[in-house]
Amino acid sequence: MNLKKRSTEKWLPNKWPKSSNLVKKWSIDQQAEFFALLANLLTIGFSLTAALDFIVQTNKRMRPQVNLIVTRLKSGNGFSESVRSLINIGAYHQLLISEKHGRLKDVLKELAKFDRLKIKQIKKIKSMMVYPLFLCLILFVLMIMIRLFVFPQIQELMPNIHQSTSLTRNFRLIKYFLIGIVLLTGISFVYWFTQSPIRKVQLLIKLPLIGKLFQNYVAYYLASNLATLLKSGLSVREISITLAEFDKGSLIYSLGAKLDAALTNGQSLTDVVDETQFVPDEIIKFLNSGDPITEMANAMTAYSSLMFEEMMLTTNKIIGFIQPSMFIVIGITIVGTYFQLLTPIYNGVKGMY
Repeated sequence: MNLKKRSTEKWLPNKWPKSSNLVKKWSIDQQAEFFALLANLLTIGFSLTAALDFIVQTNKRMRPQVNLIVTRLKSGNGFSESVRSLINIGAYHQLLISEKHGRLKDVLKELAKFDRLKIKQIKKIKSMMVYPLFLCLILFVLMIMIRLFVFPQIQELMPNIHQSTSLTRNFRLIKYFLIGIVLLTGISFVYWFTQSPIRKVQLLIKLPLIGKLFQNYVAYYLASNLATLLKSGLSVREISITLAEFDKGSLIYSLGAKLDAALTNGQSLTDVVDETQFVPDEIIKFLNSGDPITEMANAMTAYSSLMFEEMMLTTNKIIGFIQPSMFIVIGITIVGTYFQLLTPIYNGVKGMY
């Protein structure tokens, strides 16, 4: 209990800092630029305050946010607490751990690398989606034109074609389908926000196509944070107490609380893995290996790098799957449109004989 209190008092903020209404949160590319620039300045010998002052003087785009960080630092807040409202929660947790244990520069480099690769993958997806989405737009316009102009002309030439058939029926089915999608999406959102962080991850890793990607990301995220804690010399028990003191809505807090409860009740780490379903067995093997903490930290660092590479490979596979899937959907839609157009003509011609 004393260890838990001492650990909390040393480095965890008492509350979230309030963000100024005039200062916007960084986008992912701005966040990556800030992390990379700050890491470079720290590497060449700048102190943290000197590096931030240098950014204020030389980077107009970041000046409002960095001025806010400097103001919070002067008020006695730590760096991670000062930057918390400007970055995503995952990056904040990694900065919080690294700031406490003296690896801020290394973690900043890792975060910048991760964000830049994420931006690169997003741009690649967007570039691959432009052509298929343009075709979809043309196809949608074509279907509307057929509905508004072609079918009325066909009905004038062939009065025995019933308007309620074919395209009208299909448009009605499309309308019901879209209503169903909207209702299902609403129910899914309500269900999602009532689940715990651990349950959310359990659901995400079961999704087709992106489930494997998210599982790799969780493995990378956990391994990199544990590596930082192990390099500082913390034992497994101390790590569980540390993790259990994070923001209550975060995954890392939920895992820390579960790990702390398991160790308190005499359960093994394997039991925690079985309950969560997404913590990799390799992480537990490293923690249960009995090796010196330094060797465990090195193994965890190597494993986090491996999971990062796996995450990039999985992302590339998903990107390669997107465009062919879009073309298949477009092809099916084109064939369906032709059937909608030709079926009533065929029925009308057949009715003449």
